[in-house]
Amino acid sequence: MDTRGPESTTATIQAADKGFGVFGNYTSGSSVSSNPVLLFDNVHVTYSSTEKKWTYSPVKYWPTAGHIDFLAYAPYGSGTKLTNNKDLDFTVNSDVTKQIDLLWANAANQTKANNSGKNKVNFTFKHALAKIGYSVTSTNNDASTTITVTSIKLVGSENESTNAFYKKGTIDLSKADNKANDLWTTASSNDTKQNFTLLSSAQTLSTKYEPTDYLFVIPQDFSGTTTDQLYVVVEYTVTTTDNSNNIEIKNKVSQKIPKDFKQGKAYMINLKIGLTPIEFEAKVDLWPTDESIDGIEWN
Repeated sequence: MDTRGPESTTATIQAADKGFGVFGNYTSGSSVSSNPVLLFDNVHVTYSSTEKKWTYSPVKYWPTAGHIDFLAYAPYGSGTKLTNNKDLDFTVNSDVTKQIDLLWANAANQTKANNSGKNKVNFTFKHALAKIGYSVTSTNNDASTTITVTSIKLVGSENESTNAFYKKGTIDLSKADNKANDLWTTASSNDTKQNFTLLSSAQTLSTKYEPTDYLFVIPQDFSGTTTDQLYVVVEYTVTTTDNSNNIEIKNKVSQKIPKDFKQGKAYMINLKIGLTPIEFEAKVDLWPTDESIDGIEWN
């Protein structure tokens, strides 16, 4: 059984009762205020399949002066609050089946003048996390032998004692992009990190196993040698049928993954499990040259 979360698309946020959350900071003058009015406070915007448009209630109206800085995220979560009028605290669910593909968007300096009539506040949502998938391929062609994967984990050390991925982070919803690598703020201690189990139930390989959902993590750099490190640990059983007897050999292997997982990027960890046959060579030593045994005489 694969244990990963579904990705967010336009279709998924348009689904019934999904949508996105909107914050809108209103400033009455032309300059940016340190204390704007929170005109939109986590307003739930949903898509109406009958009206074919995004809706919310109660409807708010444009001020005749000033501007609104809009911040948005998806999927919507009730009770969500911002700090500093822009920062959203996010927790990566330890249950990977419940993880979400966090999205963010913003539209700064919006006014009545540029949003009247047919014009609307437009959001183009970006993926805030890094998306990680995996596949397992078997190169086994022996009909008498099967390979069954029982566990796949992503951990911070080979012995699994160190945690790898950030548990929590704070995203700045006012950022247009992450080119300066300043979208996220995170903590770095071991107790603020966690490991993930990608597969926990037996999966017998035929050729290739590739689940369709994904792991979503806060961007993190594992490419260095002394900073954060990431290992994949795989447990699998090789079963060989010999004269109607099943012989099982359990294996546990690991390998370091020196990768910088970046915001908005998708990655596929391709695992390959093969078999190395036990083969024999044989030969027989030649007899040495006869050793002469002399001195045996009868006269």
